[in-house]
Amino acid sequence: MRYTFTSPIYTEANRAFGGIPFNVWEETGLKGNIPSLVSISGLSFECKLIPRGGGRYLIPIPKKILSAVMLGKEYEIDMEPVGTLSRINRDSPYSKEHPVRKIDGIETISIQAGLCGHCCVAMLAGVPLSDVVALMGRGHASWSKILEALDYYGLSYASKAVYPKGGPCQFPRCCIVNDDNSFLLQYKGSFCGVTDDIDPKKTVSYIEILV
Repeated sequence: MRYTFTSPIYTEANRAFGGIPFNVWEETGLKGNIPSLVSISGLSFECKLIPRGGGRYLIPIPKKILSAVMLGKEYEIDMEPVGTLSRINRDSPYSKEHPVRKIDGIETISIQAGLCGHCCVAMLAGVPLSDVVALMGRGHASWSKILEALDYYGLSYASKAVYPKGGPCQFPRCCIVNDDNSFLLQYKGSFCGVTDDIDPKKTVSYIEILV
């Protein structure tokens, strides 16, 4: 189950944390260091929740997330306990300095139901969809898995997601769009791999891919 709440970001013993304002034991039935998917201000990451006793838990904030948020400010946080952390970017042969390729064009593949996020990554990386499925696993992808897959392929993206909130969208040259709970790839003003018209007003969020 996914939980949404607000919490300030603060430091303690040279580490940054966000608090969880409910008894995690009672809500989830889980104890110990709980693997979770977390999203703060549109930035997703995986972590293990840190127990502080009596069902109270903290969310450890990675450095890459800390650089994009303000200490002391309250943020809306989405948190979803998972069975295990994916860590799909481990042992990657690529890096930001040496990505899988330079994105100077997109070879379109049809967006497949249940694999929309995988299709976006495959088109950006220029690799077969089967390779991305093997990397990410099957099932509907989350923002965190998509970004981790982009990290695996050494593909760069903006530090923050944009939330249009129903307003007009001025998409950048290349971005992944969360459109009504489906992930789509937008490149040079067109959506790749879809035949239906896309209503920008249904855009929940998007992240620019740096090309």
